[in-house]
This record gives sequence, structure tokens and C-alpha cells, in this order.
Amino acid sequence: MRPAFSSTRQAAAFGLLLLAVLLLPLAFPRSLLPPRSEVYSSIWWANGDFPYIDQQVFRTNGEIDVLFIGASHLWGGINTPEVQAALGRALGRPAVARTFGWGGPGYDQMYFITADLLAHRRVRLLVLDDVYADSDAPHALAPHWFRYGDDWNELAGLPSSLKAAYYLASITGMPRTLLGLVRPNLPAEFDPHRKTYWEIHSHELNPVASLGAGIAQIGFRAAPLAEPDPFVPFTPQTGARPADVCVYSPATASNFSFATDAPPPGQRHFLRKFVALAQTNGCQLVMLHVPTFAERRSTKIVTSARWPDLLPPNAALVGIPPATLFHGLSDEDVRKLYSDSVHFNQNGQEYFTKLVLPTLLRLYDSGKTF
Repeated sequence: MRPAFSSTRQAAAFGLLLLAVLLLPLAFPRSLLPPRSEVYSSIWWANGDFPYIDQQVFRTNGEIDVLFIGASHLWGGINTPEVQAALGRALGRPAVARTFGWGGPGYDQMYFITADLLAHRRVRLLVLDDVYADSDAPHALAPHWFRYGDDWNELAGLPSSLKAAYYLASITGMPRTLLGLVRPNLPAEFDPHRKTYWEIHSHELNPVASLGAGIAQIGFRAAPLAEPDPFVPFTPQTGARPADVCVYSPATASNFSFATDAPPPGQRHFLRKFVALAQTNGCQLVMLHVPTFAERRSTKIVTSARWPDLLPPNAALVGIPPATLFHGLSDEDVRKLYSDSVHFNQNGQEYFTKLVLPTLLRLYDSGKTF
């Protein structure tokens, strides 16, 4: 077997090159990095609405009344144009509602995106999902948005192994970062005559029309690569009312069931930072539970952690018992509300939104900021 290097000098040169690569994040402090806008304009559509997020964070001004932010569970859970229209009617002025959504849960990604947004725009009501990453590792897109020169201080308090993992993510993203110094990424052009990835592959509305929400006109898909059922417009008749939506309190606690597991250390770390960020910027905070297909017969709102112990007292935890939400519907009818086992399609999204909307409007009007 031939040796890896033909000489000691060649081995030493490779070692120096490897050391230079490992030290690249340390060699580029914030002052030498491309603008933060380069972070989002380089992420492909298939990972989420990042070209739209880029437009809303860095290329649009003005206050946002309601922002829904989180993984695809929430991305497809709320019909944002409906929220904006209803809030505008309630306020007697044009309202601004937006959704920032992507694939894969992670409070680290949520924190960094929210921090970039709040550095440029004020948000009054901030609605997040209750889905966290079980694996205590950086989000898969961390090489895009974690830049050591910008964000090293955000790691204080994390275990050394996690700090090393984020540093590695920064190394992985350095080629893209350095390319941004040579030529900037072009922002997405939202041409109504040119379909986006999500319109082509998931039959979703253009994010400009949907205000960032994933409004999917697609039937139930039993597996990721399976052919979906035909999409059939369906309005369920269940008897469920907006009054059935629960905001957690001692009086409504019996409607909730909390998992005994807690988010892993890294997820708790960034959830705490997210809450502190909301507090600093005067945002009302709402955690919304969007039920999955598997929960359809549950009489309780089953959440993934004991959120009242992890959220501040003035944050609202909101949900509706799935057995009430889907009362009287067969499994076949419930499937008409989902695009797969965890995401609502347009039918389910519109139905769920109409029920939770009065509660969201009431929380917006309550003025319960930090």
C-alpha cells in the first residue's frame, strides 16, 4: 500500500493546510465577515422559506404585528393571510402577519433567525411551536447561519462538546462565507410568473401570497416518497368552537398532558436565550401546539415537554384537544386535513386557524408584554 505522503515535507504542508482550515473561523472576526444578509440569501428553497425570510428581515421595514416562527409543523399549521385580515379588521388598520418556517426543529435556529429579525424590525406577538430537536446537536443548517466571528459569545454556558460542534459548523460554512466576500448573493426575485420550489414540488402557494405560510394544496401522503392522495377541498363539521381552545392555567391544566422528558441542554440553552430576546424586545410570547395525525383521538393536548416549567409565567401555552378538534370525523376524513402524518394541508390549516384565531387576537389585544 502506497504511503499517504511521498515525503515529510508534503506531510508537513498538508498538516499546515489542515491547521489553517481549522483556524479560519478565528481569523475572521465580525468586522471581516460579509453582511448577515448573506446568510439567508444563500440557503436554497428546499430547506424552507429562506429567500422570503431574507426579504422580510433585511429588505423590508416596519413593525410586524404577529410572527409565527418555527419548523414545518407550525409553518403549515396557520393560514397567515387569514390572521392578517382578521387582525386588520379588529385593529381598524392594515395589520402585518408573517410566517418564518423551515424543515427540521431546533430552538438554536429559531433563536438566531429571531435575533436577526429583531435587530431590524419590531414584533409585537411572537408565536413559536412546541417541537424541539431530540438530538442535542446544531441544526443541519447551522453552517449557514452560525458564524463564529458573529456568534461565539452565544455559546457561553454550553457543554464543550456542543461548543466544538458549533465551531465545526462554522468551519463547514467558511467556504460559502468567504465566497460572499468575493461576490454577494443576489436576493430572490419573487416573480409571480416564475414558480418557487414549493409551488412545483408541494403544490403550495407562492410565499409572497401566503405571507410565508406553507399553504399546501395536496392530499395525504403516507410516506415521504409515496404518491399523495388527490387534494379535495374539505370543510369538516365537528361542532368544535373557538371556546374549545385552551390557554394553559390552573383552571385548564386538566386539558394538557406533558411529557416527562425535557429538551436536551443545547435546546434548553437556546430556548432560554429566545425567551430573553423576546423579553428585551417587548414581544408577547405564545407557544402553540399543532396536533399531528397520530394525536387525533387524544382527549388531551399532548406536548413534548413540561412547558409551564420552561416558559415565563406571562407566556401563553395554547392548544385544543385533538378529540374535540376532530370530533365525529372518521380517520378518512381526518386524512383530508393533512398532507402527511405531521403537517396540515390547506383544509386542515384553514380549519385549525379559524378555531385558534380568536384566542390569538385576544392575546394580541391583552398587551401582555414582558
